[in-house]
Amino acid sequence: MGSFPLNLPRYEIEGPDRATRRLVVVAALYLAQGIPWGFATITLAALLAEQGVDAGTIGQMLAAVVLPWSFKFVGGPLVDGIRLPGGRRRPWILIAQMGMVATLLGLSQGGLGSPDQLTAWLLAHNIFAALQDVATDALAVDVMPERERGRANGIMYGAKYGGTALGGAGLALLIQQFDWSVGTLAQAGVVGAIGAVPLFLREPKPDQLPQSSTTHWISTLGDLLNKRSFWWTLALCLMIGLPSALLTPLANTLFIEQYGWTATSWAVLNGGPGVIAGLVGAVAGGFLVSWYGPGKIGILAAGLHAGTMLIFPLSPELFHDKDVVSLTLVVQSAAAGAVTVGSFTLAMRVAPPALAASCFTALMAMQNLSTTTGYWAADRLPSEPTRAWAIVAGMWLFVGVVSWLADRSGPRGELRTPPAQ
Repeated sequence: MGSFPLNLPRYEIEGPDRATRRLVVVAALYLAQGIPWGFATITLAALLAEQGVDAGTIGQMLAAVVLPWSFKFVGGPLVDGIRLPGGRRRPWILIAQMGMVATLLGLSQGGLGSPDQLTAWLLAHNIFAALQDVATDALAVDVMPERERGRANGIMYGAKYGGTALGGAGLALLIQQFDWSVGTLAQAGVVGAIGAVPLFLREPKPDQLPQSSTTHWISTLGDLLNKRSFWWTLALCLMIGLPSALLTPLANTLFIEQYGWTATSWAVLNGGPGVIAGLVGAVAGGFLVSWYGPGKIGILAAGLHAGTMLIFPLSPELFHDKDVVSLTLVVQSAAAGAVTVGSFTLAMRVAPPALAASCFTALMAMQNLSTTTGYWAADRLPSEPTRAWAIVAGMWLFVGVVSWLADRSGPRGELRTPPAQ
């Protein structure tokens, strides 16, 4: 019998006429990252809080979720240096996607009765998710010209917010309507389906990509470390995830145990309107950053975030007002999305071409390290709500100032002209 060749159709993303296709590819991969992220940080955290699990235990679980992302800088040189058959980035993305699906299938076989087992599966999953993120970011740096990056950062992070909404509000409702296994298996199925996106991808040929010698790499690294803009951007990345991570475990327990929210209603608020607002803030922030610069948008958005938090220390009775809580959470999510997209733009700006993937990945790892640190230190935040909210508001103001300084200390990127009124 003769053999039957299997020729899979492939599509390309290189070239000036394929900008939309590039955005769709990276957005889909970020969507796959966001679904399990929303499930762990919103739905699962709320379900555990409803069962009486303390804020410290929830914080440690969330820290384990974020921990692999803090070591993405290890993945940068790995993805840059080891060429596997099938492309420069695509094989790594496929390996990571398969690992993500396998660990989600393992997670679906358990339940809420063992937080330690859940933590182990989530840790394993996020090792693969972080690897997928490294390879996806490297692919974006390879194929996206400078003029696309502000908009691309907004759409990529917006897609992750969209996934977070599906994993948060969507899976919370699915688990409530059916059960744990249905919700978690649906999650694995969607992430697996997104694996078709890199499966049919044809990457640029190796000779189309810039190559650098070791000497040039070391020289470029030395130049980078001498730039003030790099150090301010590093400081921003080490700070940006801390405020929200510190407050999340305390907010889960307070609003569910003391202020009358159920686990489902709190998860739906955070994973529905909250995440949609973050998505809008990220996408709109990407355009605003391209018009006005990441420093101005960063300090304005962080100031808005801090201002809506200070409402509660000034009027503590508003903690009991669900409408006010909902409105401020939506505004804060949008503001956080804009600040984060600005930080992405700053990180891409300081990354020199010879170190683009490794440098950007390392700075993103520092953002995740700040989130991990916040979750681990959550039980050190005062349990008295007015003090906790005031402290975190002050931290957001500091994030805004550092964002502005990072922008002002380096060469200003080319800003696009805002649309005419």
